[in-house]
Amino acid sequence: MSVYKEENQKSILFLFFTIFILQMDVGFSQNQVTGQVFRAKDSIPIYNASVYFDGTSLGVTTNEEGYFKISFEKNNSPLIISIIGYEPIIIHSQTIQTNKILPNIYLPEKLEELNTVYIETDTWSRLKKIKMFKREFLGRGKAARLCRIINEDSIKLRYISSSKTLIATSNVPLIVENKYLGYLLEYNLRDFQVKFKMNNNVSSIPISINYHGFVFFKRLENNSSIKISRNRKKSYLGSTLHFMRALYSKNLDENDFKIYYQWVEVPAYKYFKITDFENKKHIKPLVNKLVIRYKVYNQSVMVLKDEFTIDYSGHHAPPESIILNGEMSKKRISELLPLGYNLQ
Repeated sequence: MSVYKEENQKSILFLFFTIFILQMDVGFSQNQVTGQVFRAKDSIPIYNASVYFDGTSLGVTTNEEGYFKISFEKNNSPLIISIIGYEPIIIHSQTIQTNKILPNIYLPEKLEELNTVYIETDTWSRLKKIKMFKREFLGRGKAARLCRIINEDSIKLRYISSSKTLIATSNVPLIVENKYLGYLLEYNLRDFQVKFKMNNNVSSIPISINYHGFVFFKRLENNSSIKISRNRKKSYLGSTLHFMRALYSKNLDENDFKIYYQWVEVPAYKYFKITDFENKKHIKPLVNKLVIRYKVYNQSVMVLKDEFTIDYSGHHAPPESIILNGEMSKKRISELLPLGYNLQ
């Protein structure tokens, strides 16, 4: 082989390798979004702000210049930017998909809540309120017993006697250690209300629970045990996440879900009009209430208030389009899994 021919082949190989690397870099950058975070009052960059996709373990923090870069996929999960002392910013998935470089993000300071003057006296003790809050927020059973809210002192609670309502707020994310599923959760509580009815004026029975927030998952150490994997699988099967993934892939029957309308079993997709929409499924309910049965005894009622979309991970949006009662609604924070969970 001549020296010229050998050098020519090396040049061609180097050029091919360079183009390949550039293509990889371009492809990788297309799956990233970047931005810069500032204080709203004086435009000073915010260092160490949390940037994460809601309901996932995918997150980063801002550097000294307030800059961040985070990988993303085309899904429904909004991007949350938050730090203690500032109001969080929510950037919806549609914005991220059309803007790889986000406009400058300004976080307003969180105003200190003034002591509200209540006409009614709060008749419940702090001990009773925190007990009720943890029962309805974390759930009940073994999973809840293996959860601990590390900073529960940050939770502000009030019981309003006239409406029999317990409300809860927190100015900082709740840190929940979940040893049952092997996760540490940062839960940004946006709203929490429980309405009760009195049982013979002795005990309080919850009749409606509404809570909303943003959550970021971190793995606990020693979380890969067989026991934790089994717990995750148990929490997943029959859950809302499981159902939404099955509806997205149109394999409800294969996943042991049955659909009932007016207590009569119907074909699985009879009352769902499903169309493709930007790598998601657009769901138009044709009735306002369905019963969902998983296997034999696991039964839930799904109230369908509006149309919604589901992405490949099983995340549906907007969340308020659906109200759940029954077994699915009983799986509270203690059995919440990240959207990236894969059944093994």
